[in-house]
Amino acid sequence: MPIRLNLLAEAQAAEEARRKDPAKRAVLVALVLVAGAMLWSSSLQIKAAAARSQLNSLEAQWRAIDKAYQQAADQQRRLRDTEAKLAALERLHTNRFLWGNVLNALQQTLNGVDDVQVVRVRGEQTYTISQPVKATKNTPAKPATATEKIVLVIDAQDSSPQPGGAQVAKFKEAILRVPWFEAHLQKTNAVLLTSLSAPQTGAGRNPFVLFSLQCNFPETTR
Repeated sequence: MPIRLNLLAEAQAAEEARRKDPAKRAVLVALVLVAGAMLWSSSLQIKAAAARSQLNSLEAQWRAIDKAYQQAADQQRRLRDTEAKLAALERLHTNRFLWGNVLNALQQTLNGVDDVQVVRVRGEQTYTISQPVKATKNTPAKPATATEKIVLVIDAQDSSPQPGGAQVAKFKEAILRVPWFEAHLQKTNAVLLTSLSAPQTGAGRNPFVLFSLQCNFPETTR
């Protein structure tokens, strides 16, 4: 019977032992796990980069929308301010004080009042501006307002036999009886005597006094 010799048996046995070595298997498993972890990490980085790109795009879109909104809001505020100013001008035009009516009514005041002569007439029209008030938690906003105060001052001369007496009072009452003044002057302190000079004399003239009457119109706030 022939005898067969396997000269590579020892080498084959050693190779088989190496293949079955648990340390080598552990290294292979670790390499596989590391490779998998690297692939997973790479995929996460790719997803994160894509998310950052999308976030940057959304932020750019939001900034564009916010800029357009701010511009629209600013234009709307300007439009409201312009409309408010136009409305105020319209009210001022509609409700403006006409001095021609005053002068026309003034011509009627001396009827029946002898020895009184109007020396000068002047009108005073002043405005007091109040600043707007911003809204707070419990208080609504208030727009700016302008309060109009109108005063008519009549400087006159009384050369009656008793200057500075009855005729001055009579002239004051005559103003209050004119229908236009009665309708438009304020209800209290409508006509006030603001000055009365001492009797004065001149060459060839009877004694006279100078006096001033102030006609007060109601204040108007716009």
